[in-house]
Amino acid sequence: MKKTTIKIIYDNCKQNIELQEDWGFSALIEHNHRKILFDTGNNQEIFFSNLGKMGIHLEEITDVIFSHKHKDHITGCKDILEQLQKNSRVYLPKGFPLKKVPQQHLQIQMVTNFIEIDKNIYAMPLKGGFFLNEQCLILDTEKGLVVVTGCAHPGIINIVEAAKKRLNKRIYLLLGGFHLFRKSCHRIDEIVDKMKLLQVEKVAPCHCSGQQAIQQFEKVYNTNFYNVGVGSIITI
Repeated sequence: MKKTTIKIIYDNCKQNIELQEDWGFSALIEHNHRKILFDTGNNQEIFFSNLGKMGIHLEEITDVIFSHKHKDHITGCKDILEQLQKNSRVYLPKGFPLKKVPQQHLQIQMVTNFIEIDKNIYAMPLKGGFFLNEQCLILDTEKGLVVVTGCAHPGIINIVEAAKKRLNKRIYLLLGGFHLFRKSCHRIDEIVDKMKLLQVEKVAPCHCSGQQAIQQFEKVYNTNFYNVGVGSIITI
């Protein structure tokens, strides 16, 4: 059975005391023969420090996906991208500041529509508020779809529904920022209930999900809830 591994490099909470937490998000996803860096966090020093302590080398990265253009997901991206191997692939959402991206040795693609970036690996862009474009990463695994989000500005339920519609498969794991930290308890309850109705099997909310939402997901999902933060490693 092929394994999929998700390593959280950057998050506001931490699961490894040797690493530093900070507002922002970054993860390394290993699926099939690809090593995908998803976002780069909020502080370049913290990102590189956590990267080194986790034994992750930028030269091994095959693909980079930036979820959206907000600072807490793209800081240091130019320095980071310059260290990638030649012909590494970079996937940007519409509206991403291209001046932050070195052009000389990378394969750069602006993602405006749902695309398959490799076998069973997809980028799905959606529109959020204030003309913000955000893309999530979808992996088609033997257990079902794994969806990784940055901040879920388009709405976490909208993302789940769009992923299921695109690939006509159930979602095994939903991981990342759910952007519920400003939502009322009532609205959070509605979203958690809707997630269960959509048959999302496992959840791992972090970053901008908010403590109230994280606690409610844990209560409802019980053993199907992952308590994650910087240093967490999930193997599927």
